[in-house]
Amino acid sequence: HARAMQQELPAGALPPGVQDTGEPRDRMRYYREWDSLRGALAGGDTLLVRGTWLQWAHSRGTMLPRWQEMPTDAVWNAEELFANVVDPQRPTPRIIAISHSWLKREHPDPDCFHLNAFVPLLRHYAEYHEVGLDSIAVFYDWCSLPQRPWSESDRKAHRRALRTIDVWYAHWHVEVWLLTRVPDGAPTYEDRGWPKCERALATLTRSPESTLDLGLLRGGWRSWGQVANECQATRRPPATPEKFAADLTSKRFGIPEDLNVVSSLYRQAFDRALSAESQLWYAGLGWGDPEAQELAQLLRFCGSTLRDLELRGNEIAAAGAAALMDVLPSCTALERLSLDGNCIPREGQQGLRDMWERCGKPRFGLELGEQNFRPRGVMPGMLKDVGSSQGSRLGDTPGRGGMSGTTTPAAGGAASEQLAHLLARQAAFEARIESS
Repeated sequence: HARAMQQELPAGALPPGVQDTGEPRDRMRYYREWDSLRGALAGGDTLLVRGTWLQWAHSRGTMLPRWQEMPTDAVWNAEELFANVVDPQRPTPRIIAISHSWLKREHPDPDCFHLNAFVPLLRHYAEYHEVGLDSIAVFYDWCSLPQRPWSESDRKAHRRALRTIDVWYAHWHVEVWLLTRVPDGAPTYEDRGWPKCERALATLTRSPESTLDLGLLRGGWRSWGQVANECQATRRPPATPEKFAADLTSKRFGIPEDLNVVSSLYRQAFDRALSAESQLWYAGLGWGDPEAQELAQLLRFCGSTLRDLELRGNEIAAAGAAALMDVLPSCTALERLSLDGNCIPREGQQGLRDMWERCGKPRFGLELGEQNFRPRGVMPGMLKDVGSSQGSRLGDTPGRGGMSGTTTPAAGGAASEQLAHLLARQAAFEARIESS
C-alpha cells in the first residue's frame, strides 16, 4: 500500500466528545460511539464514498479516481451523514470499509478487479437491511485518503487522516469487507502488510458477523444472508503488539517505512480496544488448544478490566485449559468464564475449578457444563443465526442466513436446546454491552 509517508504514526488526538482520561470506560467508547467517526471526518481529510456513486462508476467500467479528484457529489457531507444518524425519521447510514491489497503502485485497482468484486454486492446488502444505496457510505483508501503525488497541503491532510484511520476498521458501527481474492500472478492479500493490519483491527473485539471475507464467496448465491454466512471471516485471538510486529517483518510493503507506521497503528488500537474491554465473545469459532494458548497471552493485557469471557462451543482440550488456568490469577476482574461444550478432560476441569476457587472468584462464574463434544459444523452456523435474530444494536451486523452444517436426527433435540441456550446468552451479553 502506497499510503503512508512517515516512519512513525503521528500522535493522534481523540475526536470531539471522546476524552481519553485513561479510564477504561472512556477508552471503550472510542470504538463504539459515533463521536469517534464524526471526529475522523472532521475537516475533510477523510472522505466516505456514496454507494450510489460507486454503482454509477462501476457501470461505466472506469478506474476510480484518487482522493484529490473525487467529485463533490461522489462523497458524503459529514453534516448530512450525522444528521441521518441522529434523525429517527431517516435511515441510519450503513458504513462499510473495504480492505484490499494494491495491485499496482500507481493505482490499487487499474483493471477494476476489486471494484467488480464488491460494488455489485452493495445493492443486495442495502436491500437486506431495508435501506437504499443512498444510505451506504464506503471507506476505500484510494478515494478516501490523500494520495501521491501530492501537494504540501495534501501531505499534511494525509498525515492528519492517519491519526484516525484505525476507526474505519475497528469501530463497531463499521462493517469491514476483506477482498482477499487477487488476480493470477499478483501478490496475495495475506502477504501484504497493510491488509494484515486492517484484518487484525477488524477482528479485535467486534462481532464476528461484522467482518466478511469476500474471497470465500462462491458462485450461485441467492441472497445476502447466504453471502454473510459463507463469508464470515476466520477469526483468531488478537495478536499481542510484539507478536504482530514480529509477523509484519515477513510482509510486503509498497513503501518500506510503512512497516513502522503499521506496527505503531496496531499497538495504539490494541491498547484502546483491549485495555478497557470488559466482555469478550469467542463462542463457536472452532478454537482448539493453540488458540486458547494465544488467548491466554492476550488476557494478561486486559485482566484488570475483563469481567466476562465467553468460550462456549469450541474445541479446547487439556493444553488450552491449562493455559487458561495459569493466567487466571492475572485476570483480577474476571467474574464469568464460559467453557461449556469444549473437549476439556476431567483433570483439566478440576484444575480450573481449583484455580477459580483459589482466586476467590464468584462460585458459579465458571461454567464448564458438558464437555467432550465437537461443535464444528453445528455451533458456528447456530451463532450466525443468533447474530441475525438478535440484530446487534451496536453494529446491526449481517448474518441472517440459515444454519450451516448438519446434525443427525438424534442430535436435533440437543442442538435445539443448545441454540436456545445460546440465544439467552447472546441476549444477556448484548445487554451487558449496552449497559456498560
